[in-house]
Amino acid sequence: MRKYIALLCLVAIQAAFAAESTTVGKPVRVTTNTIKAQAIVESIDAKTREIKLLAADNRRFTIVADASVKNFDQIHPRDRVNVEYLESVAVEVFAAGGAAPPAALAAVDVAPKGDKPAIAGVAVAQIEATVTGLDREARRATLLFPDGSSQDVKVREEARLDLVNVGDRVRMTVTKAVAINVTPPPP
Repeated sequence: MRKYIALLCLVAIQAAFAAESTTVGKPVRVTTNTIKAQAIVESIDAKTREIKLLAADNRRFTIVADASVKNFDQIHPRDRVNVEYLESVAVEVFAAGGAAPPAALAAVDVAPKGDKPAIAGVAVAQIEATVTGLDREARRATLLFPDGSSQDVKVREEARLDLVNVGDRVRMTVTKAVAINVTPPPP
């Protein structure tokens, strides 16, 4: 599972690094949230691929593992299902004409045959807009998106709105990553 955790960390570092590489003097903001959860396998139905789980809050629920879940036969009662979810949003401001075009990427990795089931995935998407209006006193900005739509947004107090100008471009990089693995019960 270390490999999967490393993938999550790498994604977070890349998002932060991308934010740090902006044009000097323009504001950058990176917000990251991580959620961790664990459940105990109570029972498994190999025929239906149903797994009955007990969550940390004593809530019981059932999931169905589809055919993409490799090594299903390695799941046993009392095993732990561990989930880590990371979401990061980096907001960068560039002077007009100062940024590379937006990009997107996605990757998924699964545990090798014979290991306990595990999967890690990451998706990164960038959204870009042009600042078409500013109200610094009310802390509001109007953004124009490539599809022609426009949106008025509230700007947080900690953001350096004094460094933003009409015509600047705003890039939002949204990174989502999840790692799920099954581990044996503690001794």
